[in-house]
Amino acid sequence: MNKTSADKPGSTDNALLIDYCSARTVMLVSVIMVLLAIVMLLVPGQSIHASWGSLGVLVILLQWLGLSSLAVLCVLSTKLKGLSLISSTIVAFIMIQLMTLLVSEIAYQLTHYYVALWSMTPKRHDLFLLRNLAISVIISGVTLRYMYMQRLLQRQLEAKNEARIQALQARIHPHFLFNSMNTIAALLHIDADAAEKAVISLSAMYRAALESGAELVPLSTEIELTRHYLSVEGLRLNDRLKVDWQIDPQALQAKIPSLMIQPLVENAVYHGIEPCIDGGEIRISVKQNDTVKIVISNPLPSDEDGPRQSGNQIALKNIRDRLAIAFGRRASLRSFHNGDSYRVELELPVTADEKEGNP
Repeated sequence: MNKTSADKPGSTDNALLIDYCSARTVMLVSVIMVLLAIVMLLVPGQSIHASWGSLGVLVILLQWLGLSSLAVLCVLSTKLKGLSLISSTIVAFIMIQLMTLLVSEIAYQLTHYYVALWSMTPKRHDLFLLRNLAISVIISGVTLRYMYMQRLLQRQLEAKNEARIQALQARIHPHFLFNSMNTIAALLHIDADAAEKAVISLSAMYRAALESGAELVPLSTEIELTRHYLSVEGLRLNDRLKVDWQIDPQALQAKIPSLMIQPLVENAVYHGIEPCIDGGEIRISVKQNDTVKIVISNPLPSDEDGPRQSGNQIALKNIRDRLAIAFGRRASLRSFHNGDSYRVELELPVTADEKEGNP
């Protein structure tokens, strides 16, 4: 498997397999140690009564071993973040084996100092250490290998999704760019100030397109981007384009994939306003309750206006794909065709942090 840039030392990507300091990891290790103790007591050839009688001592030993190894990895987690994925895996493996030998040695010495533990003193010191080390090598090796492969798979999916998002975004503005350039060219000889404002709005839009990726952005950023787009289109369509904004202030901090609203508004302009002789009004509503709901509606051209444009399903499919990548089934995009009007409803989940941040 080829090494990506994220696998190189010094990468800003978190190279840790798991969060060694989290309560969830501590609980997981504790459960694994108890299960391992039970499995070890079920090994054939041992006295069942004697084995179950020493279960408590064995569980304590394994818990001590597992949690002490986890504590060391937690302390070293900051340094492990600076290593590549394979290097941090190797370091974690070595540290676990060292802690296994240390804890096993301490346990062996304790059996000599406490009378209650004399009956549990291993017959041979070296075999006791080697046995524990062998068990640790097998268990930790299999576990770390599994987590390593899962981390690689996660990175591959993230890279694939990011590339897919960029490919989808690249197909958002085909006709708008040509229309905007023609508008700016015409304004240069009529209204230089308006042409300058159009260039600024256009550059803001494409800067956002180039900088956008798989991360989510505040809804307020998307609304501002859409306003830039409408200001450019307003120069071309003049009074034929009217916009009615209905924005719920508490929804402005909700997170949304970049370049999500503007393509829908672009569809409304291209398929609804532009073909109409008298133009029309686009209504953009943003409300937040348990979810954030964005509704964009526009009129459709009548028979007197001529044939209707086609092809908006491609943009809708692109946005649905991006929503699926970001939110899975928690988000939806629906479209409704009702006679002389067209409506798109975009529904997004609201995270707990966003709810707490609302006034």
